[in-house]
Amino acid sequence: MINKITIRLIILSLLTLFSIQLKAQCETPNTSFQGGEFLQFDLYFKYGIIYTKAGNSTLSVADAKYKNKDAYKMILTANSVGAANAVFSIADTLTSYTTKSIVPLAYLKDAHEGGDYRTERATYDYSSGKTKLRNINKKNNRLRYDTTLVSKDCMYDMLSIVYYARTLNYDNMKKGDQVTVSFLSGRKKVNMHIEHHGFESVSANDGRKYNCIKLVLMINERAFEDKNEAMKVYITNDLNRIPIRIDSKLKVGSTRALLKSYRGQRN
Repeated sequence: MINKITIRLIILSLLTLFSIQLKAQCETPNTSFQGGEFLQFDLYFKYGIIYTKAGNSTLSVADAKYKNKDAYKMILTANSVGAANAVFSIADTLTSYTTKSIVPLAYLKDAHEGGDYRTERATYDYSSGKTKLRNINKKNNRLRYDTTLVSKDCMYDMLSIVYYARTLNYDNMKKGDQVTVSFLSGRKKVNMHIEHHGFESVSANDGRKYNCIKLVLMINERAFEDKNEAMKVYITNDLNRIPIRIDSKLKVGSTRALLKSYRGQRN
């Protein structure tokens, strides 16, 4: 006769198997970036029809440990300068931890914007055979919400989605093709569509022009001006897939990050 201990062991084994299968499903071969990559951007803000210099931004990848396992630590910083800083100061830091196969593990956001301080602390759990993402959000140290999102598929956050997009095989894609993934949007899980919009020559702030793959990232959120369009990312059409320009639409106006310098490329 099967006793309760045996049943529990069977259930635990099945959950472990499902967890391994989900992680394997979420794993993505990465030949585009490595620990030590550092990208520096000039940040612009557009209100109306004119872009004005608003600050500086960086994207970096480091080899790290997460719960004693090898991981990548991705960090995005954005800081306002000059007149923009006097009007509306920004000092944001976004951090994502992923496995070496770009499986998301954690997402942290610290945003000093105007007179407010906002934080997000999101952690991923795959032990049930599904993606569980707990997100704790605070404003000025007061809890706004503590929610857990569940997906049967992989789920990405604002930073890991950019690196995931760099790993896709664009050789097999044509203009109009898209990849759809689950995406963290505040307290909600939404669908993020990464759509190939062809090729474009883009001038960067290092004095060079780059042949780029134009990607449009879309979600069904009213927070963005064009209803579905959340972000445009122009990545180099080479082995490194470096982001040259990133355009983001907001409720009021939009931002643009233009590459200024880079180092530590994988290829």
